[in-house]
Amino acid sequence: MPLKDNKQLTAFLPGTIVDVKVKVGQQVKQGDILVILDAMKMNNRIISSLNTTVKEINVKAGDRVVKGFVMVVLD
Repeated sequence: MPLKDNKQLTAFLPGTIVDVKVKVGQQVKQGDILVILDAMKMNNRIISSLNTTVKEINVKAGDRVVKGFVMVVLD
């Protein structure tokens, strides 16, 4: 799971958001699935590497993202 500053989850490949499993303000634990990204015909689970709170969500199901796009920001 690509991280920028350990709190910004970015797309590691261009793709389409299949599902967003969390909401802003939600408590998440290390290993929780945050987003499912379809890239190269594979559903990739983007997971939390921290026990924290979701601060910002910049995607919704159906969105296309480019490599490096910040999908979720953790607090």
